[in-house]
Amino acid sequence: MPKVIKKRTVKKAESGSEDVSSIASETLQYVKEKKNVLISVIAVLCIAVAAVAGFRLYASSLTAKSHALEREASDYYYGRNLKNPLSEEERFKKALELYQQASKVKSSALIQFYIGNSYHKLNDYANAIKAYTEFIDKYSKEEKIMPIVYQKLISSYMKAGKTEDALRTIEAFKKFNNSIFKDFALIEEARIYESLGKTDDARKKYEEILKEFPNSLWSIEAKLKTSAKTEREIKTP
Repeated sequence: MPKVIKKRTVKKAESGSEDVSSIASETLQYVKEKKNVLISVIAVLCIAVAAVAGFRLYASSLTAKSHALEREASDYYYGRNLKNPLSEEERFKKALELYQQASKVKSSALIQFYIGNSYHKLNDYANAIKAYTEFIDKYSKEEKIMPIVYQKLISSYMKAGKTEDALRTIEAFKKFNNSIFKDFALIEEARIYESLGKTDDARKKYEEILKEFPNSLWSIEAKLKTSAKTEREIKTP
């Protein structure tokens, strides 16, 4: 009997040893697999971080180059820091060239605005219209510059002899950003009608300003215009 017990005990030990060895082997294999996955994940993350850093560095270099071209263009536009004297036309042509180069590197609202202004200064109203229209399409949230852009676009249409397009642009300007610049649009509209000799239409726009925007900056001009016309009407026999 003791021998039988001893044999059984040895068998159990062997079986237990095999189980432990199997578990250990499986655990080791699992760790190896997870280690490989972890290494792959870390590698992907490193590549992603490097790509983002590289893109930011590249974007930063483009921004710096664009700003440098923009500053040089502004010097020509305003006639500052020029080594050699240039005529006004030459300055604006050079400014336009540099602004266009800056835009190709990295466009911005200010660069687009000055591209339009350069064309306007060169009396190239067709291209000025294109540039200002592109500004309105691309940079509709630039509220600080937008009123001037609309004014320049309207002026370009008028100088190009496109009165109807100017008036249509004014109608669009009235609606821009919940009509916050409607008073400015109305004063521009009144001025156009006045320049065309349409005094009655001009008067209506001036009166509209006084009625809707009594505290507007443009209400002073509207009051002067309407009062002057009233005086002329009284003096007329």
